[in-house]
Amino acid sequence: MIPRLAHTAYAWRRNPAWRVRLAEIRRIRGLSPGDFAAWQGVAVAEHLAHAQATMPYWRERVGARDELSDLPILTRRDVQRNAEALRDATRPSSALREDASGGSTGEPVRVWHDHDYATWVLASEMHVFETWGLEPWVRTAIVWGADRDLREIPWRERLWMRAKGVHVVNAFRMGDADLERGVQRLKQVQPGYIQGYASALEVLAAWLLEHAPAHGIRPRAIRSSAEVLTPTARARIERAFGCPVYDYYGSRESAALAAQCRHLRMHVQGHGRVVELVDDAGRPVAPGVPGRVLVTDFRNRAFGLIRYETGDVAVWDDAEACDCGQPYPALARIEGRTSDFITTPAGERIHGEWFTHLFYGRPGVERFQVHQPTAGRLRVTTVGPAGERDLFDLLAAIRARMGPDVEVSWRVAACIEDGVTGKRRFTISDVPYLPEGAAS
Repeated sequence: MIPRLAHTAYAWRRNPAWRVRLAEIRRIRGLSPGDFAAWQGVAVAEHLAHAQATMPYWRERVGARDELSDLPILTRRDVQRNAEALRDATRPSSALREDASGGSTGEPVRVWHDHDYATWVLASEMHVFETWGLEPWVRTAIVWGADRDLREIPWRERLWMRAKGVHVVNAFRMGDADLERGVQRLKQVQPGYIQGYASALEVLAAWLLEHAPAHGIRPRAIRSSAEVLTPTARARIERAFGCPVYDYYGSRESAALAAQCRHLRMHVQGHGRVVELVDDAGRPVAPGVPGRVLVTDFRNRAFGLIRYETGDVAVWDDAEACDCGQPYPALARIEGRTSDFITTPAGERIHGEWFTHLFYGRPGVERFQVHQPTAGRLRVTTVGPAGERDLFDLLAAIRARMGPDVEVSWRVAACIEDGVTGKRRFTISDVPYLPEGAAS
C-alpha cells in the first residue's frame, strides 16, 4: 500500500499529465497498422515544421515539402559541433534540462529535454509495464551506475524512492563482497521487478547460481537495457531468478526507443519515435539485413534529434503482426551495444559504464575507448583536442580505481576503428569477468 501511495503522489507531483499521455498511447497502440502509419506521418510532419521554425540547424535543411527520408543524417559529430543550433531557440536554456551522454559508442554528446518530454517518457514506461503485466507502483530494484546517478538525485527524491520501494544495487561495485551485501538487501526488499545493465544482471545471476542458488528472490519480470542481451545471458538470468527477462532499448539522448512485449517481440515505441535502418549509402535495408540505426524523436520539442545516427546496428523483424496487438514495427535484434566489464587484479569487476560516466560533458573529447589487454594493463585512447592536462583528473580517477598494480596508459589518436559489427565499443576487456564454473 505504501509504495502505491508514494508512487501516486510522486507521479502527480513531478508529471501530473502522465496519465493523459498514457491514455493517448493506449489509443495509438490500438490503431490498425494502416491508421497508425497515417497518424505517425502527421505527427512527424508537425515536428519537422516545428524544427524548421525554431531550431537554427534545421532552418535551412528542412523544406516545406520534405519527407523525413529527404533530410540529411544527423551524426554524433554533428550534435557535438552544433548542440546550441539544434536547441529550440525560442525558449531559454533555463527552461530546459540539459543531459550529457558518454555514449555507448564512446562519443560524448549534449542534448536538451523539456518537461513534456519527461512526461512522455514516464507514460511510455508505464505503457511497457502494462504490456509486462506490472503495476506502476511495483517494488523495484535497479542494478545501475549508482556512483554518478545517485549523486545527482536530490535528497527529497531519494526519500521518495525509498517510500516507493525502489532499491539501487551499484553496478559499478560488483566484487564478491559487494554482491553478497546486495543480495542480502534484495532478499529483504523482495522486488517484484528488477532492471539493470545486461552485463551487470548477468554477473549478479552468475554469482547467485554459484553462491546462493536457493536465494528466494523471485521478481515477476526483469528488464535488461543499455547493452546487447545475448541468448546466453538471458538464459542465465532467467535460471537464476525464475522469471521472464525483457530487453529494453533506449539512450540518454532518446529514451524508450523499443521494448520487448510478453511475446518477446522488440517493438519500436512508435507513439514517440521513428526508427530507420539504413545501409552505408543511407538507403533503407530489408528485414534480416543489418543496418545503421537512425532515430527521430518527435516528442522532444526542445532538441532536434531528427534522423540521428545512434551508432548502433540493428535488424528488422520480418515476422507477421504480433499477437500482442501493437501496430508498431519490431526489431529482430540489436547487433551492437556490448559493454565489457573491466577486471582489477584484486578481482573487482568494474562496469564499462563507470568509464563512460567519467567522460560525460568532458570538453575536447570527441571519442574514447578503454582497452584492457591483460589484468595489469589498461589503455585509454581519446580523439579530440583534449590533452593530458585536461584529462589529468580523469586519468587519476582511473588509476586510483584500478589500483597500483595496473599500468594505465593514455594516447591521442586521429580515429578509433569500429568493431566487426560496425559498432563503436567504448570498453574492451580481454580479461573474463564471470566466475569460474558459471558458464551455461
